[in-house]
Amino acid sequence: MKKYIVTSAVLVVIILLLPMMVSAESDMSRINRERKAIGRALLEVQATNWPSLLQYYTDDIEYNDPIVTIQGIDIMSEFYARLFASTPDLITTVEDEICINGIYTATWTMAGSFNGVPYSAKGMSIMKFRPNETQVYYARDYYTEGDIMINIPGLDEAIAAFRTYYRCAVDPTFPCPD
Repeated sequence: MKKYIVTSAVLVVIILLLPMMVSAESDMSRINRERKAIGRALLEVQATNWPSLLQYYTDDIEYNDPIVTIQGIDIMSEFYARLFASTPDLITTVEDEICINGIYTATWTMAGSFNGVPYSAKGMSIMKFRPNETQVYYARDYYTEGDIMINIPGLDEAIAAFRTYYRCAVDPTFPCPD
């Protein structure tokens, strides 16, 4: 009886999981290889090529990071123009990436200078492609904006104060200042 129950349980799990396993597109499928190349290009965008990469966003692109939310291709274009006017030497290097079922995910390092002040940050990004297409309709960057701003004179003290406040609020082992 015990053997029958175990065998039945295994069969039920296989029957339930098989459709999910079969439906996943491989990271190496043709469309996901294309999407991976596009995702990498969008992350490694530079001052010299950003206008040519706008074609890979949908008109209703939604972009989010810890500081800004962008809605629409016109605002995205203005965002890039302003970004690269302030940081023309920005270089983002993808470290690891994958694209499965139209979702591209990558970790990266960004380095450059913002209005002449050097900075460096690590982060990760997620981009979602329209079904069976190579256009991104959603993008999200994850990084700590404080990691960038802590190195900018004038913002460094504010970031340090916020981090201290936060640690006092959540870390019982942190020696809070009086």
